[in-house]
Amino acid sequence: MLNPSYVGRSLPTTAPVTITAESVTRFARSLGLADDGSVPPTYLISLTLPAADPLVDDPEFGLDFSRVLHREQRFAYHRELRAGDAVACTVTVESVKTVAGNDLLALHTGVTDAEGLAAEVWTTLFVAGDPS
Repeated sequence: MLNPSYVGRSLPTTAPVTITAESVTRFARSLGLADDGSVPPTYLISLTLPAADPLVDDPEFGLDFSRVLHREQRFAYHRELRAGDAVACTVTVESVKTVAGNDLLALHTGVTDAEGLAAEVWTTLFVAGDPS
């Protein structure tokens, strides 16, 4: 079971990461998209999911990633991101809900660049309960 006292907590903001043309190309190709040089709308998952790693590494939170299923993802762009932009991510635990012995974890990640908030990503994970 996840520790509900983490609701409302934000993880430390990640160090800025530069979006590279190579990473955009690899991501687009992995989805079968044409490589037109634009950042695919779902590209940010490659940055926001690793930004949540401290939750996986925190034994007090209780997240066993081997029990996680991705449930939902939403993206809101406040401006277009391009290769060469440096972005940082701040993950906040929005909610932890227990349903039938399983947890639903909702995360919000703010993605900022030199101009401020560039995008927001909401992630919902299903965490299977202990079968014992």
